[in-house]
Amino acid sequence: MQIILFSLVILALLIYIILKVKKSFTKKDFISFFAIVAIIIASIIYYNNTQEQKLPNAFKANYLNEKNIEITKLSFTQVNFEVLSSTRSVYDFLYIIKKNDKEFVCEAKDVEVLKIEDEYVFKQYKENCRIK
Repeated sequence: MQIILFSLVILALLIYIILKVKKSFTKKDFISFFAIVAIIIASIIYYNNTQEQKLPNAFKANYLNEKNIEITKLSFTQVNFEVLSSTRSVYDFLYIIKKNDKEFVCEAKDVEVLKIEDEYVFKQYKENCRIK
C-alpha cells in the first residue's frame, strides 16, 4: 500500500512538472487527474480496512456461535509469520465478554486460523478468563 501511494505521488509530481514545462494540460485535465488519484487512494484505504476487519469479525461470530456469548471488545496479535502463500496462521486473542452480569477479560493463546478462500476456520482453542 505504501509503495502504491508513493508511486502515485511521484506520478503526480511528474505530471505537474510536465504541466509547468509544456502547458499542454488544461486546468480541467489537471483537476480530473487529481480527482481520479484521490478516488483510487480512498478506495484502496477502504478495501484495506475491510480486509483488516474480516478476521476479528469472523472470530466474534465463531465465539457467538459456539458459546452463545457476545464479545464486546477484541484485540489480536499474530504470533507466527508464515510465507505469503500459506493459509495457516496463529494468533493470540484478548477480548472482553459479559456473562451473568459480570464482565470477564479472556485470553485465547495460540489460536490456529486457517483461511479457505474468503472464510476463516478456527481450530479448537483454550481460553483463560478472569473477572475484569
